[in-house]
Amino acid sequence: MGNASEALIKQRRFQKLFWSLCVLAVVLGIIVVPVERGSRRAIITNVFDGLWWSVTTITSVGYGDMVPVTSMGKLIGMILQVAGVLAFGLLVSLATVSLDEAKDRFHRRRLNERLDAIEVKLDRIEKQEQFVVKNQVENGENRS
Repeated sequence: MGNASEALIKQRRFQKLFWSLCVLAVVLGIIVVPVERGSRRAIITNVFDGLWWSVTTITSVGYGDMVPVTSMGKLIGMILQVAGVLAFGLLVSLATVSLDEAKDRFHRRRLNERLDAIEVKLDRIEKQEQFVVKNQVENGENRS
């Protein structure tokens, strides 16, 4: 299992997804600050608060300590929520495909090992057969 998870992390698809999520969280976390600052009831008033809120939103943790109060801020929140759900769905899909591919490679390797062993046995049987035939021919010739 460890090798499969390491292989997943090294996959380009996973890396693209991870970095896209990071960029999306940072960008929307920064954008939400000026959007929210315009409101008297604003809770998200600085970049750190915006980043905190965007990361907890995109990861579906959502502590509830920071929430947007403006319509535009809520829209940004919805985008982050949908992106988070889609991203984790894709992550599960990537993990499933990666594990499935690892399982297939394992079974192919085992099958090839078994085929190699069968070939070795067949070679041994063919050599024994040739030896027996040769002995029969030689013994048959000696009787004449």
